[in-house]
Amino acid sequence: MLSRKQISDRIEGLWARLRHIFPERQILIRDHGKVRCFTLGTVTQMGLFCAVSGVVLWGLLATAAYIDKAATLAAREGEISRQVSELNGIKGNYQAAVNRLNEFQGTFSNITCEISDIQDSLLRIAARNAQSNVKKAPGELPKLDPQAGSGCRDIAAAKAPVIQQLSAGEGGSNQISAPLPAGPEQDDLRRKVNDLQEGLDKLKASHGAFLEKSATITANRYGEIERKLASMGVDAEPLVEQAMRRASVNDQPLAHERFGRGGPFVAAPPPPPGSQASQVALFNDRATRLDSLTLALNAVPLAEPLHDYELTSPFGARNDPINALSGVHEGVDLGAPEGTPVLATGDGTVVSAGWGDRYGNLIEIDHGMGIHTRYAHLSKILIKAGDKVLRGKPIGLLGETGRTTGPHLHYEVRVDDDPTNPMKFITAGRDVLKTQ
Repeated sequence: MLSRKQISDRIEGLWARLRHIFPERQILIRDHGKVRCFTLGTVTQMGLFCAVSGVVLWGLLATAAYIDKAATLAAREGEISRQVSELNGIKGNYQAAVNRLNEFQGTFSNITCEISDIQDSLLRIAARNAQSNVKKAPGELPKLDPQAGSGCRDIAAAKAPVIQQLSAGEGGSNQISAPLPAGPEQDDLRRKVNDLQEGLDKLKASHGAFLEKSATITANRYGEIERKLASMGVDAEPLVEQAMRRASVNDQPLAHERFGRGGPFVAAPPPPPGSQASQVALFNDRATRLDSLTLALNAVPLAEPLHDYELTSPFGARNDPINALSGVHEGVDLGAPEGTPVLATGDGTVVSAGWGDRYGNLIEIDHGMGIHTRYAHLSKILIKAGDKVLRGKPIGLLGETGRTTGPHLHYEVRVDDDPTNPMKFITAGRDVLKTQ
């Protein structure tokens, strides 16, 4: 242990070094022939040095914080741009799939039309040959009526008694029952029919594979969103049914409001399993359900109520910040500067907007399906009860009204009036909304 003399010697040594570093200085100022002298002692110089050092250090720290904030914002903007690009890519792929489906349907119609024209030509040749009483030389063909029409039209009734099948091989499924004279022109027509039939079969197979793959992708996406909602305690089926009912009502013509409809109900026969009609019906059903679920997701509070925040108190058990007693926190506290815009996390109707005792300025929104959200401690309320709000719309400004220790947003999500961890909705929303 040092003695008093040793401590005193060390203090005197330190003071001597400081006086050597900051020696007493004199500043002379000449003003209109007068000279003024100012003396800066060691203590004064040390104080000025500390003050300047503090300002420089503060400037460096502020600059570093600004650079870090700018980097964070740049990274966030990059992530948003990436998500927008992914969304545009998904929309482009979906549109390309729809265009390809339309192209398949158009090609299918064209091939069917061409086969019908060839059948019509064969029919006219057979009919003219059967009606003719003139004996022709072997291999000679009757000429076609130049006024006879061709093309895709309703000729099924005229052709049915004569044409049963197109020629497609011995004992095959495509043969003509009416007698036709042998000749190179008929052989060429039959070969063309066979080629077109093969192309049509390949197109049907490709079209069916495309529809099956599209239906599978749609079902997988639907299942992914359904599992996300289930993890939050929300059933997807009522959301889909509600959206489909709303869509069916909106699709009705206005004339139905003035004129009635009716008649006995006759159920349409289901398409044969594995047929193209059944594949189209399956794809349409799954695509409709996915579109309805995506539309219904707008009402689920999946978005974040603040653009930028810090989680200051999580959901669940905690020690009360004011009385330090054990309690239950039925929401989350999100810290941000006072006056920060607070956003609606989903579409809905404002149930109440006003003073809520310990909540301070409080807004409650009904999102349907038993889901409510609460936004508390606001400094200002921007909406009123009964208003319809959309996801992302500013509804108030963050504050510190009510029972609080400082500015923050108290955010709650209630399902059937039971408090639920809002972070489950926010976390799931980051995955669901980026591809919506």
